[in-house]
Amino acid sequence: MLTKARIAGHPIHPMLVAFPIGLYTITVVALIVFGLIGSAFWYHVATLASIAGPVMAFGAAAFGFVDFLGLPKDSRAQDTAIKHLLLNVTALVLFAITAIVLGTHWWGSGVVQLEWVAPLVLSVLGLGVTIAAGVFGWTLVQTHHVGVKPTTGTMAGANPEDVDDLDELGMPRSTVTSVEVHEVYRH
Repeated sequence: MLTKARIAGHPIHPMLVAFPIGLYTITVVALIVFGLIGSAFWYHVATLASIAGPVMAFGAAAFGFVDFLGLPKDSRAQDTAIKHLLLNVTALVLFAITAIVLGTHWWGSGVVQLEWVAPLVLSVLGLGVTIAAGVFGWTLVQTHHVGVKPTTGTMAGANPEDVDDLDELGMPRSTVTSVEVHEVYRH
């Protein structure tokens, strides 16, 4: 299924997901570094990353939702997409809570007590959930071909806009063997 949300033929959602994933990872790493050395700089890095991560995730989700709406009802691709969506929403909520806790302590009243253990636990959980969501996202692209134009030779004459899931269409797998591929690269 070729996505409707694309720029110059390239799907937008996969381009944007790198930002929240990176910001979520920065949050965890910065909190660990803060816990080890106690520098407020790393606490501030974690706070800002935990704010920017959900904001970017929301932007990526908007384009992912466009892809989701294009999936055929009651398909394996839609089931996988629902799991992907729910896990990403869970991660977004965990990091939003992390941002609130970190921000409250950074900009809190008078005495500054930089709480980092609870935000670290929340962000590690959020990063784990993000990884699980990524597995489902990978499955959507690699197995169900969501967001990409099918290039298999058995699709001759088919409109890529109409293709959902090559597996569900009962299309035969490629008959090219690893020996044949090896022969092509050897020459």
